[in-house]
Amino acid sequence: MVEWWIWLVAGLIILIVELMSGTMFLLWIACGAFLAGIVALLVGGIWWVPWVVFTVTSVALIAATRPMVRAMQAAGGPQSNVDGLVGQEAVVLVSIDPVANTGRVRVGSDEWRARCSVAVSEGRRVLVEEVQGATLTVRPVEG
Repeated sequence: MVEWWIWLVAGLIILIVELMSGTMFLLWIACGAFLAGIVALLVGGIWWVPWVVFTVTSVALIAATRPMVRAMQAAGGPQSNVDGLVGQEAVVLVSIDPVANTGRVRVGSDEWRARCSVAVSEGRRVLVEEVQGATLTVRPVEG
């Protein structure tokens, strides 16, 4: 006889492992184990029925939610404020000199240290290409 509580304990252990990993994969296997435990309680001595319920439920839930999980993973996490600077225009406050490694820009109301592959004079507009720590890598805006 398949003990129903074994399925519930297995489901609980799998759920705990899922909570620590955060993959959204083991969650569906845990759901299959919980459902198999309920079925094992209802059908009693038929050992293969909970296994079928576990397998079918786990596979069906994984297949149904896989596209959603892949889309969430491809989107990545939310951008931080600093990552949101990429693509914005800035005004050069202190001339950018790649040889002397000097330069400051203003993006919105914030001032940043800036670096560029070419010299850029004060007052020109630049485009933020990358953020490295507290330094922005910029390029001059054409026109």
